[in-house]
Amino acid sequence: MISTFFNFLYYLETAFNTTNPSGLIILVSLAIITDIGIPVPFVLDTILMFSAYNAWISHDPHWIPVIMIVVMLFIGRQIGSGILFSVSRYFGDSFLNLIVKAFPFVEKGLYYLKNRLNHWSTLVVITGRLTPGFLQVTSIASGAIHMRYRYFALGIAAASLIYDGILILLAFIAAHNPKATDVNFTIWLLIAMVVIVSILWPLIFVTIQRNKKTASKSLNKIG
Repeated sequence: MISTFFNFLYYLETAFNTTNPSGLIILVSLAIITDIGIPVPFVLDTILMFSAYNAWISHDPHWIPVIMIVVMLFIGRQIGSGILFSVSRYFGDSFLNLIVKAFPFVEKGLYYLKNRLNHWSTLVVITGRLTPGFLQVTSIASGAIHMRYRYFALGIAAASLIYDGILILLAFIAAHNPKATDVNFTIWLLIAMVVIVSILWPLIFVTIQRNKKTASKSLNKIG
């Protein structure tokens, strides 16, 4: 398991470094398709976290690869979210209805965000982007209400920097943990962090939301 993960990390490190333009183009492309709605689990988070980890543990840290990755992800997210925003803005409610028919479970989230975005545009874009399951929904709802694009783009930018900052912070924790000299422990710690960010955090959020709804229904019945 460890050797497989090492090989995977080595491949990512060589494929997506600053001296490999094609790797950076692929990185932008992955960020674009992820924002549009085609998930690429583990890859983007792992690339950034591992690059930041290498920078933190180095005695002579080189942050250019990390900065380049953050910039590529930033560009890709702006393009991907901009595509959804533009399509939704052009087609309006008809596109919303099409999305709801295809994915009924997003209906409440779409109309909730649509109403909220009318009052707290940029802030709602930021919180929506950082909420599991609301990535594409936020872009669609923003376009549907004809939000000014500069407010939308600002929200995308802020959410992108916050999310990447969290990953870099997790890399710092992994690089400076008390057992940092234990390679096996550190690798498992990195794996656990990637899994938490990619899978467990969204599941925990969904569970909390469901518990809130259940509690609210119970209170209404009592009332």
